[in-house]
Amino acid sequence: MKKILCLIVLMFMASACARQPVTVPPADGAGRWQAFVARSEAIKEAPYLLNASLRFGTEGDTRRVTALLWGNDSRSLRMDVMAGIGAVVAKIWESGDEFLVYSPTENRAFFHQGSNKPLLRVGVPVPFALDQLAALLNGRLVTVFGDRYSDSRALANGHVGFTLSSATGGLLEIDAQGQAVAWQENGRRGWSMTIAYDDAGLPRRLSLRHPDGQTAVLLVKERQAPAPFNNAQLSLLLPDSTPVLPLERYTVPQQ
Repeated sequence: MKKILCLIVLMFMASACARQPVTVPPADGAGRWQAFVARSEAIKEAPYLLNASLRFGTEGDTRRVTALLWGNDSRSLRMDVMAGIGAVVAKIWESGDEFLVYSPTENRAFFHQGSNKPLLRVGVPVPFALDQLAALLNGRLVTVFGDRYSDSRALANGHVGFTLSSATGGLLEIDAQGQAVAWQENGRRGWSMTIAYDDAGLPRRLSLRHPDGQTAVLLVKERQAPAPFNNAQLSLLLPDSTPVLPLERYTVPQQ
């Protein structure tokens, strides 16, 4: 009987040990994080024009739109969202914490000021502000995820997971080359995202998933490095007499 009890205790102890998380030696974690920061900081702000497609929805009910995103830097930028054969369904402008979306089909504009994530409110299932999305797609990931972490742990696939200290928070997964390949928002009830890169080492595809069933795949189809945009090209001029309403009253146009 004593032998059986000893065997059970040993098995329990072995199982408990097996469940302990694998920590990363400080030097290894720091080196991989430094490589990630260096990759990001090597990419300087410059004028850009991105042509992208976005497929989103829930299982069995998805829709596809295309988008043009352009700007000179992170201070002021524009996005046009198109559906069908190129009809513009939303024109978006963001500058700092000010956000404006215009619906041509309704001839109504909606304004928001604040630090939350207005893209989610206008039907773009991306848990970032527009300037963060632009920085992410342009490879400046430190702008989104920050340059510090609180701890790290080894993952089964050989990558390292870093708990972020920034306001974005969550767990950032970095591979051996210093590329961020996945992100999990704080808590398992938050968004998760995987990142695939093009031959130039820039994010080409973002695949997002939420526990409530929402999914989104954003694919960069074309990149351009244009001459700097002027103020008119970065502005969103509204037709005369267009009503401007709180963003809370915006409804996503039906396709």
